[in-house]
Amino acid sequence: MAEQLRVRASLRLMRGGKLFGPGVAQLLQGVDELGSLRKSAAQMGMSYNKAWNVVHGCEEQLGFALLERRIGGAGGGGAALTERGRALLTRYRVFDAEAHALLDRIARRHFAGVLGDAEEGS
Repeated sequence: MAEQLRVRASLRLMRGGKLFGPGVAQLLQGVDELGSLRKSAAQMGMSYNKAWNVVHGCEEQLGFALLERRIGGAGGGGAALTERGRALLTRYRVFDAEAHALLDRIARRHFAGVLGDAEEGS
């Protein structure tokens, strides 16, 4: 059986300019898992300076903080998601999954027969 047709799109929330998208979401997910913006950036192959600029620019556009930063010390520094940052990331992930499921259904409807997929009801 052939694999079903799928769509991969990069979904960004816009308000004038870029507001929030997959790159910021990936950075925040990494901070949530690793407790550090520096470690999250490194995992993505991004410099810490660029990651900080991306998060800071996003925070300016949104008008609220995404990260709580902890200055180093005996236990070292780090970062954690703010409550609003976590809520935004969660909502974005759900939105992204729902949007891709819908895009997949639309693609199968429009390209059924052309690409060898059977048409699926909408």
